[in-house]
Amino acid sequence: MENVTDDVIIGRTIAVLKGIFGNNAVPQPKETVVSRWRADPWSRGSYTYVAAGSSGNDYDLLAAPIGVSPVMPGGPPQPNSLPRLFFAGEHTVRNYPATVHGALLSGLREAGRIADQFLGSPYAVPRQAPTTTTPTSG
Repeated sequence: MENVTDDVIIGRTIAVLKGIFGNNAVPQPKETVVSRWRADPWSRGSYTYVAAGSSGNDYDLLAAPIGVSPVMPGGPPQPNSLPRLFFAGEHTVRNYPATVHGALLSGLREAGRIADQFLGSPYAVPRQAPTTTTPTSG
C-alpha cells in the first residue's frame, strides 16, 4: 500500500467500511491522514506505550468493538447493536502491550468475539430480557 496514492488508499478504506456498515452509514471523511510507516525513518520499530496521564484502561478502549448502533452500558440489547468492527494488535492488549505475543493474543481474542457473535457463546451467562411489571388493582 505504500506505493499507491493517498486517494487510492482512502477509496479502498471507504469501500471496506461501506461493505461493513452500509453505503448510507459511511460519509466521506472531512480529513484524512495516510502514513507510510515503512518509509518513515521516525516510525520504524515503533510500538505503543502508556503515555503520561493515561492508564491501562486506554488499551481496553482501543480494543472495544464498534457496532452500528451504540449500546448503552447496562441497557437492553438494541437491534443492530452487534459489533461489526473489531480491533486487534499490540496496542489493544493491556497486559502485553508492545509485544508480538500481545498482537497474537489480541487476534485470538477478536476471533473469539466474532465466533461468539455468529456461533453463540455456550459458556456465557444467558441474557435475560428486561422484566416489565404491570400495576395490579387492589
